[in-house]
Amino acid sequence: MIEFQNVSKWFGALQVLRDVNATVAKGTTTVLCGPSGSGKSTLIRTVNRLEPIQKGQITLAGRDIYAKDVDVNVLRSGIGFVFQQFNLFPHLSVVENVMLPLLRIRERSRAQARPVAMQMLERVGLADKANSLPADISGGQSQRVAIARSLILKPEVLVLDEPTSALDPEMVGEVLKLLRELSADGITMMCVTHEMGFAREVADRIWFLRNGTLTFDAEPAQFFSDEAHQDVRNFLSAVRKNH
Repeated sequence: MIEFQNVSKWFGALQVLRDVNATVAKGTTTVLCGPSGSGKSTLIRTVNRLEPIQKGQITLAGRDIYAKDVDVNVLRSGIGFVFQQFNLFPHLSVVENVMLPLLRIRERSRAQARPVAMQMLERVGLADKANSLPADISGGQSQRVAIARSLILKPEVLVLDEPTSALDPEMVGEVLKLLRELSADGITMMCVTHEMGFAREVADRIWFLRNGTLTFDAEPAQFFSDEAHQDVRNFLSAVRKNH
């Protein structure tokens, strides 16, 4: 579904991605982990061109996403993106937030969009919060609304940038439960997270980045084994100590 070929990126003189080569198979879940500043969030933001690259190639379903004839708005409508901070519109109700892509991108009427949005809220267990404002629901609920909004256009790919990092510990579980269900449904997902239990349970592949380099790409069994790269073993040891 997604292929990175020698992908490199700089912010000014600082190189943040270094010749990344990797593939995300269709219908799989790939978890990205590594220390802060390793390039994880930057890498996933290149998938929908939120961050441009200066070298290499990224293909989505076999097509170069930087080709001159690619409409970036059409590209992004096929890639759901979930941010750390939810990014819900505070003046819109929960259902209005979820409806928004249908109204603005698909140009559906409100009468057409609302039933679809309600179905999606039912899917994430929040139909009873449809008329609430974001300020009146919890962080875990807000993140599930953001996920519902990102799925409303039925994207081929769902990208999540540390979707639980802004949540209190007791709210993390409800978001991870939803992500497990989505993974079981076969959507192609890339997820930056430090939740190693989730990675072990749900990921098909785990990528470890350090200093902008993809240093290890493995199945969970190998990633969490003694055969893992030394950087991975050090990282996992630090995670265990922190928890």
